[in-house]
Amino acid sequence: MMLAALAPVLETDAFPLGGEWREAAMAWGGGDLDELAKALAGVVRAQYGSRLAEADVTAITRQIRNGLERAEAMRQVELANGDEPGFVFSAAPGSGR
Repeated sequence: MMLAALAPVLETDAFPLGGEWREAAMAWGGGDLDELAKALAGVVRAQYGSRLAEADVTAITRQIRNGLERAEAMRQVELANGDEPGFVFSAAPGSGR
C-alpha cells in the first residue's frame, strides 16, 4: 500500500532513474522501515536533488521514517466492526445551505 505512491516511478521506463532506491523499494515487503524510508527519500532526491542539500535529504528521510512508524502503529490497532470515534460531528443548526 505504501508503495502505491511510487508506482508511476517504479513501473515505467519514462522515469530514467535507477539506483539503490529503486531496488530497495521494489524489494520491500513490509520489512525494514529504514530501507523503505531511504528508498522513498531517494525518489525525492531524484526529483528535487538539485535544490536540496544533504542535510535536507537527511531531514526528509527522518520525516518519512517517522511517518512510516506512525502508519505502522496505526495498523497495529485492532478495531471491531462497531468501533466509532470518541466524538460525533454535527453541523451547527442553520449553517446548511
